[in-house]
Amino acid sequence: MSETLTRTICIKLDVEGHDVVLQETQQWFNAAASWIASVCWHEHITNTTSAHHRVYGETRARFGLGSQLACCARAKAVEAVKTARAQERERKPHQKPITCPEFGKRGSIRYDARTYRLMSLDRVSLNTLSGRVVCRLILGERQHGMLIDPDWKIGGADLVWQRGTYYLHITQTKEAPEQRETSDTLGIDLGMVNLATDSTGETFSGAKVHKVRMRYHQRRQELQRVGTRSAKRRLKKMSRREARFMKDTNQKISTALVHKAVVSRKALALEDLTGIRERVNVRRENRYERHSWAFYQLRMYIAYKAAWAGIPVRFVDPAYTSQTCSQCGHCEKANRHSQASFVCQQCGFCSNADSNAAINISRGVVKHPLVAPVRR
Repeated sequence: MSETLTRTICIKLDVEGHDVVLQETQQWFNAAASWIASVCWHEHITNTTSAHHRVYGETRARFGLGSQLACCARAKAVEAVKTARAQERERKPHQKPITCPEFGKRGSIRYDARTYRLMSLDRVSLNTLSGRVVCRLILGERQHGMLIDPDWKIGGADLVWQRGTYYLHITQTKEAPEQRETSDTLGIDLGMVNLATDSTGETFSGAKVHKVRMRYHQRRQELQRVGTRSAKRRLKKMSRREARFMKDTNQKISTALVHKAVVSRKALALEDLTGIRERVNVRRENRYERHSWAFYQLRMYIAYKAAWAGIPVRFVDPAYTSQTCSQCGHCEKANRHSQASFVCQQCGFCSNADSNAAINISRGVVKHPLVAPVRR
């Protein structure tokens, strides 16, 4: 667990006529970052200091960036190269090869403490190719409260352009609270019919999510078949609505689970579902729903909220959790009577299948099947 907590405040910007300057800076900054990434990729450089000595002078000469913007472009490029190299090491033989990172003309600009400054009256000073420009921060009540919170230290920022609007993503950090020592664990089973089920039996149904996803999926198919200008405008308007709905759903579920762990003074245990899409074969008609399942997002929300609350989180091998009896430990495929029903073939224990799996996850000991003889 990291000793530092990080959060990001997304603030809308009024650029006050500086959009041309900012667009030009975006273009050259990302061109520089792409070139630096290419050099580091082909010369196998992942060390920040080595990259700086290799590209700093040429970056300033080629792209006309100031000293600090050149350093920020190098930092962005090296970080992307490190991530790509890590993905390359973990890539399976059947997966597509990882290529050198590239950044679009409208990619984000990374700012550090020397290239941007928060001012009074909700103003921010940004470094550009034409010198400093001052823009207005359009703060909501929540963003303002987060920005002035004395417990959080303000760090760097990213200038992001999205659909004609600029946003400043400001990062904040603070020390993580000490984790509570507890011997009790709240297990969480993730699924599609029930998005989450904990070891106390509480479930979060996925019926509404399934209904909404199917509605958006069918509507997109209809508009894509039409293919007119108005249909494309409608598709653009619909874009990301489904993602925002899923994000909101996962935020609510993760908040409820972490709050329950805090109140009951328990740690959290989740299934480690890394690579499940590659491991599991599904029917053609179910592929869309399976591949749009946002279990990783839910896992990340639970993890960071638990860190903020000082709740330990551990990940358990999901193998056999749904086939193992939480009462006697007998493991058999026939125990899973149906999607929702669990009936142990040895001791006769009956339960909801997801609740039984969540109990096994809370114990965190199901790494290999514990097979016992079946009584007839």
